[in-house]
Amino acid sequence: MKAEEYTEDRRGCPVKGNAYPVLVLCVGNPLMGDDGVGVELAKRLQERDYGPLVQVEEGGTLGMTLLPLLEDANTVILVDAVKTGAAPGTLVTRSKEELPRHFSCVISPHQIGMKEVLGAAQLCGTLPRAITLVGVEAAHTDFCQPMSAEVRAAMPQALELIENLIARAVEDCADRENAHA
Repeated sequence: MKAEEYTEDRRGCPVKGNAYPVLVLCVGNPLMGDDGVGVELAKRLQERDYGPLVQVEEGGTLGMTLLPLLEDANTVILVDAVKTGAAPGTLVTRSKEELPRHFSCVISPHQIGMKEVLGAAQLCGTLPRAITLVGVEAAHTDFCQPMSAEVRAAMPQALELIENLIARAVEDCADRENAHA
């Protein structure tokens, strides 16, 4: 079996192999209170059909094992709990350029992994074209505590924001595809 050479045209639009142009990657640890918001949002997002260009993955605390998912995506929507000093339940978005600064403030073990995953993708030249972090401000990330009421109440608004970002990413993908046609 001859391996195909990996080239830029093999990532993103159109879907080739297991690649999805739009990846919604939800991370977190449900055993750590509000840090489980990403996992909970992944479950809700996976109940919906966004079409063949979109993949929703629950990345939990998998760290570097998430690298292949990122490498095949053109656009990534990263969903996680955050600690920025805002009121609990506040939705926070960060662009690709702002992520290194965001991940320097660690609230749980998986964030070390996300910083390393993004760094590895950058070093390999496979960092997705667009990355947006959708964060939900955590009230607490205590071990074996339930999710706070503030974070739970923010979930419908977070779902709406994520779905808007998905729609925009799919539209952008179609626009790029049509420009190359």
